[in-house]
Amino acid sequence: MDHPTQVLLVRKIFSLLDQGSTSLADAPFLNPVSVYHCAHQLALEQAGLFGAYPLLMGLSACLDHPGAYLTDDLSGVPIVIIRAADGTLNAFINVCRHRGARLVEGQGTLKNALTCPYHGWMYNLQGQLVQLMPAGSFSGLTCAERNLRSLPVFERHGLIWVAREPGQAGSAQRPLTTLDTEMAHLRLENFSLYETRLLEKPFNWKNALETFFENWHFPFLHQKTVASIFLPAVSHFEAFGNDARLIMPRRSILTLRDQPPEQWNLLKHSLVIYFLFPNTLLLWQRDHLEIWRVFPKPQTPGACLAQVALYTPHAATTERERDLWDKNMKLLLETVDGEDFEVSTKIQQGIASGAQTHLTFGRNEPALQHFHRVIQQALTDQRMGLSESVR
Repeated sequence: MDHPTQVLLVRKIFSLLDQGSTSLADAPFLNPVSVYHCAHQLALEQAGLFGAYPLLMGLSACLDHPGAYLTDDLSGVPIVIIRAADGTLNAFINVCRHRGARLVEGQGTLKNALTCPYHGWMYNLQGQLVQLMPAGSFSGLTCAERNLRSLPVFERHGLIWVAREPGQAGSAQRPLTTLDTEMAHLRLENFSLYETRLLEKPFNWKNALETFFENWHFPFLHQKTVASIFLPAVSHFEAFGNDARLIMPRRSILTLRDQPPEQWNLLKHSLVIYFLFPNTLLLWQRDHLEIWRVFPKPQTPGACLAQVALYTPHAATTERERDLWDKNMKLLLETVDGEDFEVSTKIQQGIASGAQTHLTFGRNEPALQHFHRVIQQALTDQRMGLSESVR
């Protein structure tokens, strides 16, 4: 985010504060509770969201040298991403073309090949099978017929995107509209991965993301953690196509009123939340980043997998730095997992109780409304596209 944009947004936040207001939607929004527990809805989302759109895998720091690889199974498809010798990225389904064994686990570094741990079939870093083994046992087949299944992969401004479906040429080249320039100014390619946690939770994946989309609950739910840090009941929301930005000002932003605009630093005095469609949040936290990636648990509408990764401006090399980032990780887990997700668990139970047919999002919750509207539109577009292709 460049400085003129920061100044513009600080002025908008001050204007909201002076009016005693916040970003508002045009009207309240009713969201059917069925979208949180319906198996058919989950099937539509798996095909129309997670199967149709590129998914953020993480930052470039996860693959910072030739031969570095990263595996990811959260979308339901086993994926491996590899940094090639020329610096480009390759992505494949992480499955041997012989008997379907998993090729690699976790993350690490490959010298020049992937070797199947089951029967030793070997692939180069471009996914090409080197030799059919044992020789003479696969007459009629060529190596090229058993290359790894490639997946579209795209890297831009330090963000790595992969489409989980093969054959979607160019589909991972995901436009970020106006946010593309903003991501460039954040210099995400310079950040270092500090720690990752994976949480398996008993509620719908959308429920997990919803807790980040408003701060009206802070004075009630987060009194022991972060409520004292943020101004209550004010935030600035803006949509960018399917994506969005939500700014929650810290109390310290009030000190900028006594400073000239050329000294204003929005990023230091706010939590800036970027929603990257369909399932990712990038949280700018003053001097570091959190990235939350949330996925539905396969065939289980009422459960999800939430991964949080903490990225730091540079690799932690001292005990003091490690202590600082450990404290930040502890606070985020106490706040989100210990407070927000505890309520989310009860919400999922309430949704299943039959107490109501809809959840109500107020005008003061425009980010929540945007999130569900773009999901509905994407699924509608997917159905229309399928029906057109059948004609």
